[in-house]
Amino acid sequence: MATADYHSGYAAHTGDIVHALAERFANIASAFAKQHRHAQTLKALESLSHDELRDIGYPAGALEAKPALEITAGLMTTLMSMR
Repeated sequence: MATADYHSGYAAHTGDIVHALAERFANIASAFAKQHRHAQTLKALESLSHDELRDIGYPAGALEAKPALEITAGLMTTLMSMR
């Protein structure tokens, strides 16, 4: 038997928005917690001596700063045109 119920759909959309915001907040909180754990790990590793790092199998040179290159779109265009 067919019925003629009317649904505005407002509640469904509101629930979707709330669910999406809650999911987004959970992702942000998770990313923050991951970054915090990573920082704590680096801090603990920096406090160890080279002998202690070797004992746990961690390469001692891994904590030293490494040079980094910043590649921009203009640089890539220049390099490609020099080919």
